[in-house]
Amino acid sequence: MMKKRYLTTVIAALMCSPHALAQIEFNGFGSVRASYSDSDEGAPPFTYLDEGEVTFKGESLFALQARGELGEGLSATIQLFAEGREDFDVEARWAYLSYQINDIHQVHIGKLANPIFHQSEYEKVGYAHNFSRLPTAVYSNFEFATMEGISLNSQFSLADGDYTLDTKLSFGNWDGGLFLSAIGGEVPLALDQIISLNLTLSSDWWKVFAGVFGAEIQAEQFDQAVVLASVQPGIDLALAQGATTSDVNNFINGLGWHEKDGLYWFSGFGIDYNNILLDAEYVSYGVEESSDSTNEGWYVALGYRFNEFVITVHAEEQTQEIDYSEGLSGVQSPTLLATGQTFIEVLGQPEFDAVGITLRYDFHPNAAFKVDYISGDHTRPDIGDYSIMSAGIDVVF
Repeated sequence: MMKKRYLTTVIAALMCSPHALAQIEFNGFGSVRASYSDSDEGAPPFTYLDEGEVTFKGESLFALQARGELGEGLSATIQLFAEGREDFDVEARWAYLSYQINDIHQVHIGKLANPIFHQSEYEKVGYAHNFSRLPTAVYSNFEFATMEGISLNSQFSLADGDYTLDTKLSFGNWDGGLFLSAIGGEVPLALDQIISLNLTLSSDWWKVFAGVFGAEIQAEQFDQAVVLASVQPGIDLALAQGATTSDVNNFINGLGWHEKDGLYWFSGFGIDYNNILLDAEYVSYGVEESSDSTNEGWYVALGYRFNEFVITVHAEEQTQEIDYSEGLSGVQSPTLLATGQTFIEVLGQPEFDAVGITLRYDFHPNAAFKVDYISGDHTRPDIGDYSIMSAGIDVVF
């Protein structure tokens, strides 16, 4: 309640000050979407959907962004964001200062977007892409989509202007909670010393891109509440069978996430030629030397633009190949090995694949109507085969 009152006071103060209003530029975006999902086994494929029911809440959102020009290359930006799946509670998603160093470089400092993958920075801006939602196999609504830190955005003109190279170098931290489907809840987690680099090389009708980000994970509570609590019976049995303390410590450390490195990387391309659209992206991520096996995701989309319409078909897949070697390297006790393998399997992300078709109609210069149908297969036993249908409007203003 106090947060809402504070935001209201700030906005009212801005609106009541003629001097401030003259300095501030407002824009924003929004989506209002009705979604319906159905699965063979009765559970919705994603938590923000309602199985067997139409919901206007799960995929609807609004954001208002204010940018104040302070002069001599300095500006301040804040984005207020509200999402239906969070009961439209308003949060300051972005809040940062920017400084234009020269025509090539611009620096941002504050609460920023964390560019995990190619479109992560604008993942929530539905109007910016041709899907009802970006393919979930890649863009799965990561909790650490923002960070507190600094970034350097640069744009280089190459070969007498024939090519453009955009780069983004970021450094920062994030502190919050991570939802784990294996336990059906959230655990406290932090990312320290986030370092990321994104590169995009483009010309008139094509682009190629790649990026990587790494961070040190602070997950002491996760290790205690999830890892140790789950494997303690196996540890007790192994000790009773003669396992050494050194082997147990090696086992616990191998499964844990605390002070391990998280590594995320992506690559892909986009083509927009003679009204034919082709996009693809591949991602890989995980916690190194831990119980988290490497996750992989990809999508390929083919579209065609005709007048105010764009029709897009796409395929996507998310997989996680279970790997015991990193988390259980050096463990000798057969009981500990069996316990660790079971834990790694249970902790593993569910896998799924899907195909879909989306129709976009730009009925207004600042608005697009979209309707889509997706059919997929999920490895979770309470989901199985599933389908999603949605219709909605994306706007920018």
